[in-house]
Amino acid sequence: MSTVPPIRREVLVDAGTQTAFDVFTAGIGRWWPIADHSVHGAGGTVAFTGGQLVEQSATGQQTLWGTVTRWEPPAAVAFTWYPGRTPEQSSHVEVTFTATGPQTLVTVIHSGWEVYADPAAMRAEYDHGWPVVLGHYQEHAGLPGAESGPGAESGPGEGGGLDGEGGKQTWVALLHRPGPAAPPDGSVFDDPRFAEHVAFLNRMREAGYLVAAGPIMDAAGEGMTILRLPGTGQLARATMLATEDDVSVAQGFFSVTVRPWQVMMQASVG
Repeated sequence: MSTVPPIRREVLVDAGTQTAFDVFTAGIGRWWPIADHSVHGAGGTVAFTGGQLVEQSATGQQTLWGTVTRWEPPAAVAFTWYPGRTPEQSSHVEVTFTATGPQTLVTVIHSGWEVYADPAAMRAEYDHGWPVVLGHYQEHAGLPGAESGPGAESGPGEGGGLDGEGGKQTWVALLHRPGPAAPPDGSVFDDPRFAEHVAFLNRMREAGYLVAAGPIMDAAGEGMTILRLPGTGQLARATMLATEDDVSVAQGFFSVTVRPWQVMMQASVG
């Protein structure tokens, strides 16, 4: 476990929670200080699209900053964070929005410094950067009509869609069975701990990853979940979500087998 504490920064914005959330997410390209806090520099933009946070340079080059792990409008958004690095070097950012009268308290918690060669130095760098970034956000969120206008998108699974670059995707099947901590008698679906699995499925749905989920009718306590992640080579990411983000699996209530799936044919919709 990291001995370097998370960064916690708070700003109070002159807007309700829905507007504050929309400005931070759908409107991020209109207030993020891209010239000084980006991979490609001035002239580009950044947006939540396809379940990811993506920077696009002035020449059209795209760089992935992170992947959405939580999408609960207007209360919270969270995402992995690795601008200019690989997914294996991801830290984690969580942003919450809490009503305070007519205003909203926006809290950013940046954690996971142990992935860096010098965790303390990296934390110190971001500890200076976040106040600058949030200052731009705070100013923009208080403007009339800030939540609308050019450059806004609807959410992580909209705007750019789920396809990722070139329409390529990673499909996985998660096969769930009762784990070592499951009740020896009775249905797992009646156990209060099953709610943790449902919460995981809801997070996957909000992130735009969930295709389908449900019990296997001829096998007691077993179920299957199909996830579709944008981009190729995302099996490790899917495995981490299935084994760590799903608390029911992490605590042994369920065991899970993550199987890569190649989709060769789909029915047309509409």
